[in-house]
Amino acid sequence: MVDSPQTQAMAEPAADRYQSLLQASAERLEGLRSRDARFAMIRLALFGAAVAVLAVTYFGHLGTPGWIVGFGLLGGFLVAAILNEPIRDAMAEQAQANKVTERLLARTRRDWDALDWKTTRAKLKTVELEEHQKDVADDLDLLGKSSLFQFVSMVGTTIGVRTLANWLTGVADASVASGRSAAVRRLAPRREERFRFYSLAAHVGEGTGDPDEFIRWSQRDSWLEKNRWLPVWANTSAVAATVSVLVLIASRIGVVPTSVAQIALAVAIGLVVINAVITTVMLGPVHQIFSIAMASRQSVDAYRELFSAAEWLEGEADGRSKGHSPGDRLGHLHHVLLDDPEQSARLGMHALARVASLGSLRSSASTFLLYLPLQALALWDIRVLQKLEAWQKTYSESVPRWFDAFGELEALMSLAAVYDENPDWVFPDWTDAGADELQSAVFRSVGLGHPLLPNDSRVCNDVTVGPAGTVLLVTGSNMSGKSTMLRSVGLNVALAGAGAPVCATALSLPSTELATSIRVRDNLAEGVSFYMAELHRLKGVVDRARAMASNKGCVSLFLLDEILQGTNSRERQIAVTQVLRHLIECGAIGAISTHDLELADEPELQAVSEIVHFRETITPDASGNEQMTFDYQMHSGVSPTTNALRLLEIVGLGSSD
Repeated sequence: MVDSPQTQAMAEPAADRYQSLLQASAERLEGLRSRDARFAMIRLALFGAAVAVLAVTYFGHLGTPGWIVGFGLLGGFLVAAILNEPIRDAMAEQAQANKVTERLLARTRRDWDALDWKTTRAKLKTVELEEHQKDVADDLDLLGKSSLFQFVSMVGTTIGVRTLANWLTGVADASVASGRSAAVRRLAPRREERFRFYSLAAHVGEGTGDPDEFIRWSQRDSWLEKNRWLPVWANTSAVAATVSVLVLIASRIGVVPTSVAQIALAVAIGLVVINAVITTVMLGPVHQIFSIAMASRQSVDAYRELFSAAEWLEGEADGRSKGHSPGDRLGHLHHVLLDDPEQSARLGMHALARVASLGSLRSSASTFLLYLPLQALALWDIRVLQKLEAWQKTYSESVPRWFDAFGELEALMSLAAVYDENPDWVFPDWTDAGADELQSAVFRSVGLGHPLLPNDSRVCNDVTVGPAGTVLLVTGSNMSGKSTMLRSVGLNVALAGAGAPVCATALSLPSTELATSIRVRDNLAEGVSFYMAELHRLKGVVDRARAMASNKGCVSLFLLDEILQGTNSRERQIAVTQVLRHLIECGAIGAISTHDLELADEPELQAVSEIVHFRETITPDASGNEQMTFDYQMHSGVSPTTNALRLLEIVGLGSSD
């Protein structure tokens, strides 16, 4: 049994912990830079000395001792370069870790400007949502800048972004969410392992080997199938080069005549020229494939380590069937990434690592001098591509499954950070419809707060929405907190559905689909007025409720903010009542907000509503000027106050009398 983060010793808040990590990381990075600077001086000195000695030997005819010293210095330069390479890698890794820590810190502080929005926006463009999901995401700030996604996300790859975005905007299904929550509980205590996971995922997500590109390559036709002569030429070139070298060696010891050696040298030079032209003119697509399939050996090793993180779920997956029921995501992830005896991601990446070790000769500074003659005389890249395409043929059908599972694992890692950083948040209790579906369709919370607000400015309320046949009618003045409360409900449903803890002291809810009309815009280009745009949005809300009415295991939860403002008060009362009548007939539950107090007087609406309100307090300051304050606390009954005219006066637009 793994202790939850709440039961561990957590004396310092997450922000303080991340700040300490940043400081320690900066010190480590400074030490690595000092070592790198020393190696740079040593390399420069050795290379300069080697060039000087070789030049003096050549022009001064120093003979064999000079050549030995010169090439010895050059060898020392190569050794220094090889020893320096791990330091450079460590510096890059530490810099990546710093970026991850800064991102974690910015999230906990809700410092939206410090989060990288440009890269995230580009990846979010690949997310495909239905129209009603787009409306809900826009209304509740589920995606986009300063959104729930930005707060939750620690994903680094495009496929991780899509997975997490789809979880946050999808139906909050009790069975699926419970399975995810089990994984989140398992992953949350593994702080150091998660931190490395975030760094590795960010590394592969920023490179050319992002999962989307890797998947597309894995499904493409073989490049060598269209260029079959190249492997034949590569073999011919290798044989001819080998013979030429042997002839030149034999000539040096007097076994072969000089004329034959000259022919062998000409052949070798010809091979180098031909292969250089082939490399330059034809192998651009091959190098592009290398940059995607195995950007570097480190990238392949990173994927191996990322996939192996599924081992942390082993305790939860034990005893589960390999059949992949919707709620059994842990067993599914473990099977696809680790357990499949023939096509697991771990097995496939282990095989790809062997190919990448051959391809890394080209990309590594320490082995590039070995790569040059191999490529010039035997087209080494073609031989690597043959092995890579053999790997592609073996595993192409499994690659999409691997990365779908990896996207889930990456999303779970993000949710685990939310759980670890917010020990006072709770996982929701899911209620079944049971025999009495109408009475069980209730969203009931204690201490519900807006998760995107900082802890020191968040005000929490006890909010109940439902059961079916009832409506929560939220009245109150402008700026008093009505819209924030509606969004608090929606955002916490989204968190619950994703499998994350919620910003509340307690929360119970059934499987839920959200439908909203909060942030409606007109469209002048299409001749759609604000009122007509809002009607279309409300029609969509009702349509979703009707669609969910046939799904006995899931309830539609609607959130409507200041609806139908574009008409007079009396017609508005009638229209709102008609819209709610349709929603109630579908068995939907929900809340609406209004500052139109006459709406609360509508008899039919009163009969089905639980009416609450938010209010303001107006007090004079030291100069006698009125100051308006809000406590953002929800109270029973209709709002006793309005503030529109007072606000006019405060901003200097009051009566001139």
